[in-house]
Amino acid sequence: MRGFRRKGQGVLRVLAVGLLIAIAIPAQAKYTDEVVLWDGNTINGEIKGLQQGRLELKINKAGTVYAEWDRVHFLTSNKQLEVEDRRGEFYYGSLGTATGARELVVVGPQKTTVLEMDRVVRIQPIRQRFWDRVDGTLSLGLNFVSAQTIFKYSFEVDATYRQEKYSASVKLGLFQTRQEGTDDVIRDDLDFDYTRYFGDRYFGTGTLAFSRSSELGIDLRGQIGYAFGRAFVQSNRTRLWANGGLAVSREKPVGEDPAGSYLWATVSGAYRFFLYSYPKTDIKIDLRVLPAVTDWPRWRAEVSAAVSREIVEDFAISFSVFDNYDSNPPAGAASNHDFGTVLSVGWKF
Repeated sequence: MRGFRRKGQGVLRVLAVGLLIAIAIPAQAKYTDEVVLWDGNTINGEIKGLQQGRLELKINKAGTVYAEWDRVHFLTSNKQLEVEDRRGEFYYGSLGTATGARELVVVGPQKTTVLEMDRVVRIQPIRQRFWDRVDGTLSLGLNFVSAQTIFKYSFEVDATYRQEKYSASVKLGLFQTRQEGTDDVIRDDLDFDYTRYFGDRYFGTGTLAFSRSSELGIDLRGQIGYAFGRAFVQSNRTRLWANGGLAVSREKPVGEDPAGSYLWATVSGAYRFFLYSYPKTDIKIDLRVLPAVTDWPRWRAEVSAAVSREIVEDFAISFSVFDNYDSNPPAGAASNHDFGTVLSVGWKF
C-alpha cells in the first residue's frame, strides 16, 4: 500500500508540474481580424497596416502576408485603427461589418462612418508604445574606383514618429568622397520636421536644419522655417504635394569670412510613386527653390530623385541623384553645384 501511495503521489506531482507549465506558457494568440478577398477566400490574422496599396497581415504559423488592396472586399477588426482617405481626413475606431462589398465601416466612439475602400489610402493601428509609432529606413552606400583611387561612402537615416494629427521626423545624411592628392568632398545634412495635419489635405510644417557643403563653400548653415501646403494627389500609388513659406538661415563660410544671416522664401514640391507588385518599387522626387529676400538676386535650389527596389523583405537597393545649387556661393566655394549620385542598400524598420 505504501508503494502504491508513493507511486500515486509521484503521478500527482507530475500532473501538478505539467499543469503549472501549461499555465505558465502563454497560449498562442488568436487573431480575430478578418479579411475576405475577391474570390471569397477568408483570412484571419492581425492587421498591421495599409500602405502603398498593400494590406499587411500577421497570421499564426505563417508570419506576415500581404494582400493587394483592390482585391480585398470585406475587412473587420475589433482593434482601434486610424484610417485616412484621399481627402486627408482621418477616422478612428474599429472596423465593423459592411453590408456591401468594398465598403469600410469605421465604428468610432461617437459615430459610425462608411467609406468606399477605393478612397482609403492608409490604415494604421493606434499604438500605445513610443517605439511602435516610429517607422524609418537606414541605408549605407560604398563605392571604390581603383583606377582613380576614389572612395565614396554615404550613410542615411530617416525616421518618422506619427500621432493622430501630427508627425515628427528626423533625417541624417552623411556623404564623403576621398581622392588621393585632393581635399575630401563633404556634404552633411541633419533635418528635423514637425508637421501638423489639417482637413482637406492641408498641412503645416516647421523645419530646423543643419548642413555643410565643401563644394558650395559652407562650413555650417543653420536654418529654421515654416511652410503651409496641400496634398493635391493622394492615392495608393501616387502622391503629389507642394508648400510655400519663409525661412531664416545663419551661414558660416569656409575660411575666414564672417558669418551672415539671410531671409528666404521657400517653394517646395514632392512626388511619390509606388508599385507594390514584386519587386516592390518606390520612386521619389523632391524639389525646393529658395529665392533670397534680403540678398536678392541670390537664390538656391535643391533637387533629388531616387529609385528603390525591394530585394528581400524590408531590404532594398536604391539609386539616387541630388544637386544643390547656389547662384552666388561664398568666395571659398569650389562650384555653384553640389552634385552627386548614390548607390546604397537600405533596411526598413
